[in-house]
Amino acid sequence: MIDLYKGDCFEKMRDIPDGSIDMVITSPPYFNARQYSQYENIGVYMKTMQNIFSVIYTKMGESKMVIVNISPVLVARESRAKQSYRIALPFHFVPMMEKIGFEFLEDIIWKKPEGASVNRNGGFFRHRKPLAYKPNIVTEYILVFKKPSKRLIDKFIKNDSLVGDGYERSNVWEMQPDTTNKHPAPFPLELPTKCITYYSYEGWTVLDPFMGSGTTGVVCKNLNRNFIGIELNPEYFKIAEDRIDAA
Repeated sequence: MIDLYKGDCFEKMRDIPDGSIDMVITSPPYFNARQYSQYENIGVYMKTMQNIFSVIYTKMGESKMVIVNISPVLVARESRAKQSYRIALPFHFVPMMEKIGFEFLEDIIWKKPEGASVNRNGGFFRHRKPLAYKPNIVTEYILVFKKPSKRLIDKFIKNDSLVGDGYERSNVWEMQPDTTNKHPAPFPLELPTKCITYYSYEGWTVLDPFMGSGTTGVVCKNLNRNFIGIELNPEYFKIAEDRIDAA
């Protein structure tokens, strides 16, 4: 089953039956990081996210996982008289999710090649002045949360299904970014492939409320999972629709 919805995820998720979602994997639009994501301030952004993930909480089954790919964002300086600064979105997300009721499980690090990052180190490389050090950012967070249950996780594990060899043994996953995607902030197929393999079973229903270019949907189709995808932007929705149809 593949169900795709064009529109606002807060509204579209109302039609999803409570307790019917087995897994969520998504990358929320970052606060002021891209042209498609502009909010008045970080407070408005976090309140919007809290409202959306509160609805997600009601749609999740017990002991099911929500996986959020997110990273700190850089707010560029407005002028030479002002400084740029970073907003630590992952560290805002954890207490927000816990306030909703989710349990925090894992902080997985997506490590990219250094050449994939924006060069922030040029000035320091030339002058080496203390206080001016700015490292190149080659990581993003993959945060794993669980909807609580009174039953132990053992009660939900199926003994007849195993993860194959070659699985990630640490919480640092080295993956190349997707440089061919028309979406401005895609994650690679490898990211949802690992997450869906490690945290779900065949036949389960996976939701991506910020579907983007449909990467999660492509992986769900390939791994025999049901998929519900929601995307507000008509251009990205069409890209996702075409990619999932062709998978």
